[in-house]
Amino acid sequence: MSPPRIMFDDGSRIMEEAASSSNNDVTADRQSFSSSERGNISTEVYYEIDRVAKEVVEKLDWSTNTSRGRLLLASNNTASSSTESNANDEDGFLCRVALQFPDELLADASEVSLLMETAIMAAYKSKLISQHNAAVTISTSINNHLQQYPLVFILGDTTYGSCCPDEVSANHLNAHCIVKYGYACLAPTESIPVVYSFGASYNSWDECVDLVCCELDNKRKQEDESVDKTLDKKLSLTEDDDADPKKKTKLLLLYEVKYHHCIEDLKIALEQSGKVDVILGSVPKQQLSVGRNELSWRGSVSNCCGGGESEETECCNDDKPRTDCGQTKCCNDDAVKSDCDEGACCMPFQHKHTTLFDREQKERFYIPRTIGGLEIPNDLKLSEYTMLYIGDDMDIDSINSNSRTRLLHILLRCQAPDGTQSLWSYSPVNNQLSTDILNSPLSPTNDTAVSSALSRTLRRRYFLIQKAKLATTIAILIGTTSTSYSFRRMMARTRRRIQSTGRTAYTFAVGKLASASSKLANFAEIDCFVLIACGESIAKFWKMERDEMLVPVLTPMELDVALGYRPWDGRYSCDFGDLIRWDEDDGIAEDDLNDCDTDGLGQTSKLTGGHDESSNSSDEDQPFFSMISGKYEQSRSATANDTNLQSLPGKGQMIEYSSEAAEFLKKREYQGLEANVGQTEAKAAVLGQVGIASDYGENTN
Repeated sequence: MSPPRIMFDDGSRIMEEAASSSNNDVTADRQSFSSSERGNISTEVYYEIDRVAKEVVEKLDWSTNTSRGRLLLASNNTASSSTESNANDEDGFLCRVALQFPDELLADASEVSLLMETAIMAAYKSKLISQHNAAVTISTSINNHLQQYPLVFILGDTTYGSCCPDEVSANHLNAHCIVKYGYACLAPTESIPVVYSFGASYNSWDECVDLVCCELDNKRKQEDESVDKTLDKKLSLTEDDDADPKKKTKLLLLYEVKYHHCIEDLKIALEQSGKVDVILGSVPKQQLSVGRNELSWRGSVSNCCGGGESEETECCNDDKPRTDCGQTKCCNDDAVKSDCDEGACCMPFQHKHTTLFDREQKERFYIPRTIGGLEIPNDLKLSEYTMLYIGDDMDIDSINSNSRTRLLHILLRCQAPDGTQSLWSYSPVNNQLSTDILNSPLSPTNDTAVSSALSRTLRRRYFLIQKAKLATTIAILIGTTSTSYSFRRMMARTRRRIQSTGRTAYTFAVGKLASASSKLANFAEIDCFVLIACGESIAKFWKMERDEMLVPVLTPMELDVALGYRPWDGRYSCDFGDLIRWDEDDGIAEDDLNDCDTDGLGQTSKLTGGHDESSNSSDEDQPFFSMISGKYEQSRSATANDTNLQSLPGKGQMIEYSSEAAEFLKKREYQGLEANVGQTEAKAAVLGQVGIASDYGENTN
């Protein structure tokens, strides 16, 4: 019998095996994507090259503060001077466009980049020379300007999640626009415009419309049969009644973003059936920064009566008297405001600019109301609608797919007490309509009901809320690169509420959430984290939090429940707009809402069960029963903020400083290297050993 063989490995074999396995997985993923998603669709069609290029050109800054804007104004107005259009404030490129691809689409990145460069050049040229009657000097300037080419580049690894537009990387490269390909969370952006392309394919909605109409007919027949026979004649529907809009079913249409390119066709087809009124979820409107908006309205507004040019009214030019104005009769010395048209050309120039600025400020501070990232009208009453979800994957228990996280947030919001009447879903792949999502199986191989998985998720979230009630040190975890107003307001709101309850708040930015657990484990003094991120990142973080995090990680809504600002009443949402609107409906007042860049404490009033606790300070001192510790715990109140400091023994002077982090450090067994100043004998430095770890020169052999 031969002796056992001992093999030594320096790690190269494991690395080679891991690299081979990774390459096989990537190849399999790309083959799976090519066969299931794109298939035989050409690159131009799937990535919507022409549509995206035109939208990119429209989103560029065409104000007179840029050379392209001055050239466009000059080409549309032959009376303009050519000296204003000759200036070139660009950097040698027509524009800078950043392309952002997810990992599964990177194989097509180089080809798409070349196609986009050609398409943007064509769309740019078409917009700039749309007017052929420009002066010769202007045409020469335009031709010289078009000698440049657009710079189209591909963004590398994203700062946070691949679902969010990477504004940070794009701004570092001075990009004028981002083109986001593949799946997206549709988080609001402010610093740079974003154009989305989710992938286009060929879809027919005939089967979906037939199934929905058939189901509505069956539902109406069942309702008619339940009506008493004596009232049948009065309540039965006639042909004229079918055309009555009041008799139509209200439908809220939400969908996976990969069907965005053709979802409008489904909406039109459903409305043409005459049986439903459809509200379609849309991509949220972007809020560009005030600085960019100022450039827009200063250069593009029709500043009639203010020393500028107006193409439509041709009034108030310096070269013509005011009496030569056009049909609006405005700017005439003898005209009065009642003689003006709706354009209100006689409105003072400063007032017009103030109105525009106020409108754009309002748009900037607008927080859209979204469900699953899709915007819906602010005044929409969900209880009057039936939700129809267009998607294929229902396995919300496995957060490995982007589409599953969107469906999870939709169900969490729509199954609430103030949610929709019923939840429907249609799978374009399987051509199947389900009129009860909650009782549907997660997948063909998993018979677990969707409602069971949803209930399990909510129970887990409620357990973490109970743990967070005992937290004294809470950290705000930033999980997005967005600088939009909604994220800044939520950051300020969260910090104010933590500090207003007497707790300590810290702010962490750790980059990618996938590797955040190992970094956050170094901060043992943190009792709870609050994740400020898009809904997709939050849902994906839940699985990692369950397996790797030692302390609870909450959403802003869950933190409100833990701090006592909101009861656990069945309403659940990760949408920041919902939280703001719920505060208004519940009467939770909060000051300094526009001061989103400071850490000042705003005055807030806590609610418990719909009653204001600020009027009864004794309620704040009452202990509460913790289901985690199994005993009564003392709540952290904010009564110290209202205490008269002059009445205290110290008369308002600081006699002791308390730090949560310092107190926690005292409790630790190992507190780092000890200085022991004055206790250790000082000695002169001596030469130590020299060499490597295996040989310090001691072995003479």
